[in-house]
Amino acid sequence: MAALLLVVLPRDDPRIVQLRQMSLDLLSPVLDVFSIPFVELREASMSARDLVALREQNMDLREENRNLKSQLDELTRARLLLSQYRKLLALPAEPNLHLVSARVIADLSSPFVRTLVANTGKMAGVEQGQAVLGNSGLVGRVVSSGRVSSRILLLTDFNSHVPVVALSSGVRAILSGTNSDNPELRYLPRKAKLKQGDLLVTSGDGGQMPIGLPVGTVQIDAEGNHSVNLREDLSQLEYVRVALSRELDPPPDIASPINGLDIGKLATSLAAKPDSAGAANE
Repeated sequence: MAALLLVVLPRDDPRIVQLRQMSLDLLSPVLDVFSIPFVELREASMSARDLVALREQNMDLREENRNLKSQLDELTRARLLLSQYRKLLALPAEPNLHLVSARVIADLSSPFVRTLVANTGKMAGVEQGQAVLGNSGLVGRVVSSGRVSSRILLLTDFNSHVPVVALSSGVRAILSGTNSDNPELRYLPRKAKLKQGDLLVTSGDGGQMPIGLPVGTVQIDAEGNHSVNLREDLSQLEYVRVALSRELDPPPDIASPINGLDIGKLATSLAAKPDSAGAANE
């Protein structure tokens, strides 16, 4: 009878719809029971894939942990050697960075200007010229500061010029903004040998920026022009960190002894040696 109704009556007839729904109601418990094994099988398969993924992730984390421990040992040794060299040369220690976090509250960028406004200022110790960092590296510097706000000149701005150095080769240059996403390197030495992907950090030359802040990597086009792929995405900045300036300790007096050696007397004696040698020859 039901089959005859399905053939005679149209599909959208209310009686057909009601009959179909009644059939589903009657079969629903049976379908529910039959679906349980398939659900369990699907969940077991997903659990197996998750276990495999977790095992691979655990192996990757173990390998990363071993690498980090090795790097930590190398850094500890380098720090110890650096401390000994500083004592030997009586060099003043670089000040530790004191960072102040702030939220970006305005983007004043345009085709001709690349600046941001952050909600921190002189009340937090922020002054003109201080370096500004994001999560991954340098983003710019403070060009003006008010009581509770400051304006940040980004590295991509045409007026931004920051001394940098390549870690792999020691090549120094000036990172200059071009009002595009990739600043360029200027005043490179004639025989500078930079490689694609070389990491650039601030050199600290001129005292404008703290030394060693990560900036970006070198990009070389087909014509040999050098640009920089910044480590920080300047278009996605929500929070920044301002490196408050710290005064450096004054350099040692030239007359002060270093490890029992009087530098003043040594310099005087070295300066006098050519004259005495010349007098002996005469």
